[in-house]
Amino acid sequence: MHDTGYLPDVLILLLVSIITVVLLRKFRTSPVLGYLVVGAIIGSNGLDLIKEPGYTTALGEFGVVFLLFVIGLELTFERLIKMRVLVFGFGGLQLLLTALVFYLAYLVIDHYIDTELPQTMVIVISLALALSSTAIVLQVLAENGTQSSPIGRLSLAVLLMQDFAVVPLLAIIPILNQGNDMLLTIGWASLKALGAIIAITLFGRWCLRPFFSLIASVKTDEVYVTTTLLIVLGAAWTTSQLGLSTAMGAFLAGILIAETEYRNRVEDSIIPFQGLFMSLFFITVGMSIDWRFIMSQWSDILVLSAGIILIKALVIFILCNFFGYQRGESINASLLLSQGGEFAFILFNIAVSQGVITHDLAQFLFMVVAVTMAVTPLLSIIGTKIEDILDNGLASHQLQELRGIGDLSEHVILAGFGRVGRVVAYMLEQEQINYVAVDSNASLAKQAREDGFPVYHGNLADLDTLNAVGAKQAAAIILSMSDKISVRKAVKVISLEFSSLPIITRAEDLRHSRNLKKMGAEMTVPTTIETGLQLGGVALKNLGIVEHAILSIKEKIRKNNYTLVEEMELFR
Repeated sequence: MHDTGYLPDVLILLLVSIITVVLLRKFRTSPVLGYLVVGAIIGSNGLDLIKEPGYTTALGEFGVVFLLFVIGLELTFERLIKMRVLVFGFGGLQLLLTALVFYLAYLVIDHYIDTELPQTMVIVISLALALSSTAIVLQVLAENGTQSSPIGRLSLAVLLMQDFAVVPLLAIIPILNQGNDMLLTIGWASLKALGAIIAITLFGRWCLRPFFSLIASVKTDEVYVTTTLLIVLGAAWTTSQLGLSTAMGAFLAGILIAETEYRNRVEDSIIPFQGLFMSLFFITVGMSIDWRFIMSQWSDILVLSAGIILIKALVIFILCNFFGYQRGESINASLLLSQGGEFAFILFNIAVSQGVITHDLAQFLFMVVAVTMAVTPLLSIIGTKIEDILDNGLASHQLQELRGIGDLSEHVILAGFGRVGRVVAYMLEQEQINYVAVDSNASLAKQAREDGFPVYHGNLADLDTLNAVGAKQAAAIILSMSDKISVRKAVKVISLEFSSLPIITRAEDLRHSRNLKKMGAEMTVPTTIETGLQLGGVALKNLGIVEHAILSIKEKIRKNNYTLVEEMELFR
């Protein structure tokens, strides 16, 4: 029988992973910190429960591969182009300026205290500390319901740029200790990386779509899972054979699949693996933490943590002001993004394994980053309070609360957030389609926004409001209001000022529907007819009629804009 000595270690890791996620989700805290703490407890410097750490380390490395693949799935070329100003402008400046300030701060400290750190080590540390925590920031935004707010979109852009920058960092770190041959090595690695990118891109463009079409014809989820694992691990193996990072290959594979219509299916199949292996990765990082060493350095850890938060917050605050954000928003964003990130653990871990930085220094930096991540929820609360105090009194006009939404693109504008509008919003959310809702009822809009929905007070018959919600860049507009006058006014203004914007509107009956289409509505839904269809469908189902026959009757009535209903003369 095969050796099963590794199974107790695997069982312990799975058990502590489950316990960590459950407990920290209860307290609404990122599991990353919990994994690190648990790893330190069960590792060789704690209870020493893991007897074969080599197995867990190998499994944990897959977590980085799958994480970069998922990031690649989110970074479609189209999405990057739409957000290019915030991603490459704001995000790029934040990364470079923050790393530069950290580097200059080191030079000042080194002038008074000779640290004897090599320049390559300082560069790695500066870039790693410039990264923020994607997991924690997105979690805070989700809990506050501010993903579609100006701060939410800015944070997403910064995190996307940082995620994008991690790929070359992972490739460069292993060659930073090449001494005098470093430039030659970097140049050769760059050529190999370029060749790998071209080869994988061409292969993906020519083969991925027909390959997935074949897989889709089988119509089984198991094949999707197997296919995704084959592509991810195959791309990772290809780049590793070229002497590059396995994560780079996975990242490129993610970007290519993101361009296909199978992205959502692939992401659903890989997420469970990514979550499992990333938990193992952070636990293995935690297993290398030496508590005795950390306790002897606790005062320096707190001082450096505060310094990192201060420097990152200051850089982001200055950039926010430069890009036109209000003072309260700038403070909120700077505090929200001022922590270190989980990628710092990945980069420091690789740097230690490659001999770029020492083990003791990595221990120290692990705890510094962990402290900054732990205080992020508190900093977010403070930032939100400051934004409310500073920005709420700037203007009382209803367009003030819509400020900053107009930079959205390819989103859906939803007019009316009553019972019908909420159902439409739910359907859009299920497909992860960005939307902004506007309702003329100020109290309803305020309550909905407090509940986490992107709903604002306004009137879509008003041109200023339409411009404020980005009607020029929107993919469609949906009018769900029941008031016929409001619908008619909105259709008239929208069709006149934004003739290319598709208008999908609620209508009372067939006659109302025809009038709205004459005014410029592209599609209408007569509520009386649709209600009759649903009632009739339920009745037929209750009488034993099969589902496909009921759907056939419904489609027959809906065909050609309900011409059958008109022939039945229901509206004389």
